Amino acid sequence: MDIDDVLCLNAPYGGYDAAAALAAERPTKRSAAVATSANIWDSLFEAAACGHLRRINDEFCPLYVLTTSWWQALGEKRLREALARGGLQWVVDSLHPDAATPKIRGRTNRRAEIQAWLAAHPEFANRFVVIDDELSGTGLDLELQSEHGPFIVLCKESRGLREAEYLRLRAACLLRMEAGVA
Repeated sequence: MDIDDVLCLNAPYGGYDAAAALAAERPTKRSAAVATSANIWDSLFEAAACGHLRRINDEFCPLYVLTTSWWQALGEKRLREALARGGLQWVVDSLHPDAATPKIRGRTNRRAEIQAWLAAHPEFANRFVVIDDELSGTGLDLELQSEHGPFIVLCKESRGLREAEYLRLRAACLLRMEAGVA
């Protein structure tokens, strides 16, 4: 699962804002802590998108694996904290122990990252569903015409997870469940 343009629309805040807010709260030897507006955490994730994902979560109890630039911007501990503060503790609680796709040096191809994660976890080869956006989901458009196509849901940039994507995501989860591998 990606975060930008799926759950976070970067309006008004995004991942770098979350990283800055968390960093500002931790004083260094040279500076005092800076108070962070609680508003960032209330506005970081788009409510309707989170509601749709919550419906998927409640119905299918998925394990989440993150494939997002937020991993590099925040690191695992602060990313988990940002998700929790933004009201997504239930996502944090459902992260797979190997919670992020590997970052492939010199490549920004999301498809390659997902394939590398699946190669390390072959038990999920027929159990995954991808939710990403059309902009950062590089290479996933190639998969749409393959056997994996029904299990890839791409959100429109700046719109996030809407009803149409929720319905495709739910259909993908149902297909996996009906096949007995969800």
